Amino acid sequence: MKDVQGVLRPVKEDGRIWISQGTLNIKKTSHTDGGKYQCIVRNSIGERRIESALIVTASLVVNLRPPYQVLNIGQEATFNCNVTGYPLHTVSWKKDKVPVAPSTRVRLLSRDVLHISSVRREDRGMYQCFVYNDVEGAQGTSELKISDVAPTLVSVFPEHTAHSGESISFKCISTGNPVPRVTWYLDDAVIGQSPRITAGDYVSDMGHVISFLNITEIRVEDSGEYQCHVVNDVGSVFHASRLNVYGPPFVRRMSNVTAISGEDLVIRCPYGGHPIKGIRWLKGGILLPLNHRQKINHGGSLTVQSVERDADEGEYSCVVRDGDGETATSNTHVSVVVSPVIESHFFRESVTVDEGSRTKLMCVVTKGDPPLRFHWLKNNLPFLAHGDTTVQTFEDSSITTFKKVSSADRGHYTCVASNMASSTNLTMQLIVNVPPQWTVEPKNISVVLGNTVWMDCAAVGFPAPNILWKKMIYTESTAGDFTYVHSSPRAHRYNNGTLVLSDVEENDSGSYLCQASNGIGAGLSKIITLKVSVPPRFKDPFQSKTVNEFKDVSISCSVVGDPPITIKWLNNKSILNAEKTPKYSIRVISAKLQTSSELHIANASRNDTGIYSCTAISDIGADEAVIKLIVQGIPDAPSNGTVTNITSRSVTLQWEVLDNGNSHITGSTVQYQTHSDTEWNGQTSQLIVSSADTTATLRGLTPVTTYYIRIIAENSLGKSRASEILEVKTEEEAPSASPVEVHVHSTGAQSMKVMWKPPPEETRNGLIKGYQVGYKMSANEDTYTYKQVEKSANEQQSTYITGLLPFTEYDIVIKAYNSAGSGPESPQIMGKTLETAPPTSPIVQVISSTATSVEFKWEKDAKDKSAITEYSLHYKSDDGGWEELRLSNRQDHYSLDGLRCGTRYHLYMTASNSLGTGEPSEQVTVRTLGAAPMSPHQESFLKPNVTSVTLNLGAWQSGGCPIKHFVVQHRPKYVSQWTTITDDLEVPRDSYVIRHLSPDRDYVVMVTAHSDAGMTQGEYLFRTLPTSAIVPTSSPAFGKRETDLPFYKNVTLVIPIVVSSLVLVIVVFIVVVCLRKHTDDREGRLDYENRKDALMMKDLSKQINIKSSQPSHYSCPTGNKGDYAEPYTCIDSVSTRQNSDGLFATIKRCPTRPIYVSGSYKQGSTPSQAGSFSCRPEGGAIQKIISNPEGSDHSDVIGDKWNNTNQSNQKPLR
Repeated sequence: MKDVQGVLRPVKEDGRIWISQGTLNIKKTSHTDGGKYQCIVRNSIGERRIESALIVTASLVVNLRPPYQVLNIGQEATFNCNVTGYPLHTVSWKKDKVPVAPSTRVRLLSRDVLHISSVRREDRGMYQCFVYNDVEGAQGTSELKISDVAPTLVSVFPEHTAHSGESISFKCISTGNPVPRVTWYLDDAVIGQSPRITAGDYVSDMGHVISFLNITEIRVEDSGEYQCHVVNDVGSVFHASRLNVYGPPFVRRMSNVTAISGEDLVIRCPYGGHPIKGIRWLKGGILLPLNHRQKINHGGSLTVQSVERDADEGEYSCVVRDGDGETATSNTHVSVVVSPVIESHFFRESVTVDEGSRTKLMCVVTKGDPPLRFHWLKNNLPFLAHGDTTVQTFEDSSITTFKKVSSADRGHYTCVASNMASSTNLTMQLIVNVPPQWTVEPKNISVVLGNTVWMDCAAVGFPAPNILWKKMIYTESTAGDFTYVHSSPRAHRYNNGTLVLSDVEENDSGSYLCQASNGIGAGLSKIITLKVSVPPRFKDPFQSKTVNEFKDVSISCSVVGDPPITIKWLNNKSILNAEKTPKYSIRVISAKLQTSSELHIANASRNDTGIYSCTAISDIGADEAVIKLIVQGIPDAPSNGTVTNITSRSVTLQWEVLDNGNSHITGSTVQYQTHSDTEWNGQTSQLIVSSADTTATLRGLTPVTTYYIRIIAENSLGKSRASEILEVKTEEEAPSASPVEVHVHSTGAQSMKVMWKPPPEETRNGLIKGYQVGYKMSANEDTYTYKQVEKSANEQQSTYITGLLPFTEYDIVIKAYNSAGSGPESPQIMGKTLETAPPTSPIVQVISSTATSVEFKWEKDAKDKSAITEYSLHYKSDDGGWEELRLSNRQDHYSLDGLRCGTRYHLYMTASNSLGTGEPSEQVTVRTLGAAPMSPHQESFLKPNVTSVTLNLGAWQSGGCPIKHFVVQHRPKYVSQWTTITDDLEVPRDSYVIRHLSPDRDYVVMVTAHSDAGMTQGEYLFRTLPTSAIVPTSSPAFGKRETDLPFYKNVTLVIPIVVSSLVLVIVVFIVVVCLRKHTDDREGRLDYENRKDALMMKDLSKQINIKSSQPSHYSCPTGNKGDYAEPYTCIDSVSTRQNSDGLFATIKRCPTRPIYVSGSYKQGSTPSQAGSFSCRPEGGAIQKIISNPEGSDHSDVIGDKWNNTNQSNQKPLR
């Protein structure tokens, strides 16, 4: 692994990097390979790491880019210091040997990039980038020049000839960077401003400098050579042209001239007037030229080449003549001087001397006019005498004397000689040889075995000393000889002289010699001693041992190192003390350089599994050996078994094995059966799960079947105990067969009766919830219209298909469905309707209700002219089955008695004639008066004593429905489990006493009151009185003491209960058989009553999705109250069918007028507050209704078409 910015990343192998047997090999190393590497060794016990640092070095080379750049003022300059070689520690910048000072304009964008945002003239110069590491340094240079442009002339003035009194203007146009300055001259003299002569300049839009010279009222003395001198910091240029003014000739006065011997001399003749016929030069009255070195130019200038003092010094005259013979003359004196010359024989390019010796630097001038002046420079800076250095100056020489040369005197010395003519210089390098001197003297050092040691040795001198390391070797014949220490993977010698030994071994100890020499003197050397100390080191630092449970085990460790060594044993970082723990015993054996220790554990258990550490400590260091002890046994029973997915044919479960017995789980066995017996025998199925998987899926199961499942885990030592049993029931699946014994016969011109039996039991795949009866006209290819029919309690199922066309053939199919979906269709059968129809349904209206009865009336539909033979009333409670009551065709009202108090009932009627039974009427819902019991306040209900509490049962209010019985439970306040005192405390009873309570303790009592309208629970927190206060109870009661045995452990109580239960089961069975036989006898007689209209399936879906989102009770108009004296409330019929209601799904016709319920409740109240009604057939007994009260539900009146059944006393659907 390599440490990359603090994150360990695996070393990627390629053709250049590979790992072989734990050794990392890198070929052709680059600087990117440098860094920290970790070797990690792991096994089942733990891991061990060792870190190594790879330092890759290469000579530093600097390239400063760009090496040369020329910029205009205001532009940006960037210098990039490109460095190759490594390592790189520091980078510094200098300009003209002075460190660069950062500012807002000069910034370091990074360590390697220098940026100047707006270049100024002072930024020009030499820039240097210096880089250093511990071994060497390097530098790169770049020059910045400002792109100054020497001035150039764009336009100049020509030669002019003019008359006196005229005006003239000279123009000189130039360009350059920086903007040049323009000066006007007349015959080498600067022209001054006057009222007649003015000069000026300006800069044009193109950057040109336009300079002009204006002269008004020209005079003869204005004639001569005019010059336009253009100068900037880069250079200069000039233009000269004459202005000739008509007039007599003249020559301006000339000043004396000094010429330098050996150089050229030019003397201009400042003449004027026009026209001029000739110009002559004379020296000492002799006409020139006299030799080849003298020349007279066309403009009248005299040039003397390579001036010589003897030949050329003297008086010179310029004579000008016009056409009339008139002349003008002017004279000048020429003086010649000689420049100094330094003799190079005494001033050589370099001089080498040893430190501490004496030397002189002699600067002798062999030529040059006196007086001569001398001064010295050292490294281009002024040099002054100091200390042991003196400077002596004579008439023609200067001598610098070093009485005792030191290394600080090393440098470049320049002698500058000058006189009135010029100056000259020569430079000499003074080289000072310095013998080596210690800067870091080596010292004795000690190091711990395996660590890295740095042995420093550094010296300075000139030339730079060469440092060598040697190690003393000992043989039988020789002692004291040294051999060179060569570089190796463990030994590295840096250029600064430091010797580094990594992973020090014992044989690295001994004497080492550091020797520094540079050829100056005898050099330096020093012998030091390296001592290698051996800390404790274990031969086998990682061990693993596996044993079986309940056996003795011994583990040991052996350490090598300088004594004394102390060994301690730790288990999971806790020190083991054999004296305090008898099962442990420790034995230690010490030798010269080796110490061993053994830990013995008697009768090892699984809890002894863990990491044992053998720690060795000495004065030098410490080491640790790790032994992983694994005590194995059979696994624990699987736990936390959960079912994650259940389908009709499969079950997916998962579990955990919290303790695998310290041995990998090799597999698991999932056993399952359909019976709950404790015996798991041959009828048990099982699934083998391989490896350590903790999930399994049982397939091929039977739908709607309860399975009992347990899991057994197994490892190499054996099988575990079975897990707790999971009880799982598979889900339902759509029926796999169609209904059987399907028959159809006509019951009228618009209806047919369809009869069938459910699919075979083994194909139902769940509880059949109903059937879908499909029908369509045989002559058409239309799809089937399905009618949804709820399942009845009888084996024989039937329904009526209504709304059909008379005398028409229909194809009929039937599908059974459960919660999972619909099954296949039954084979198609055909039926045909009659030519006429049965009567329409009557219109039912509730008149009033009491706690046990409902009174209602009905009217025949005025449009129905058929003769009614009888009426049938169908009613049920919310939780009961449909009951049927036959009524005479002469009746138009009835009181239904014997109902349960506070219970909601559903009613509808059918009418029959000679052709059959018509469609059902709208369903009417009404609730009998009464509500659930109301609990009393604690103060009136409870009367606690020291060991009992009295319950005042008479404080309960019935809510209008008599209370049938109470259930009494209690528990201490901080106990979650309830204790049932009695679950059938019959009434009437005024009080009840709970005894055997503890004094001065908090209890909670819960009393549940049951009536036909529902049940009400009340919880009461009380505290028994302390023993000092006793309150007598008012009546006896039965209670259970907290110390009594549970009833299932009381043999005298359990045996009578079991015997009584068996007798009761036999009696119930006989009664059920008798009733079923009686029911079968009446089935054929009542089949004609089960008829109903149908609707298309799409209309059915719409009706099912419609909710009663609006109130269903409305105040009736006063005109519809009839002859009744009390107010009425309309009960609106809602087309949505409740899920628990009858088997018909659609409505064919609606009543022509509203249905009324008598009572005194207002709009928005529920039917449970409306009143009561009763019904009783003429001469008949009150029918029994089995219903579960629903005291908290709202009581919307729901209108729907309801199917009658084949039984007059139908049981509720389950």
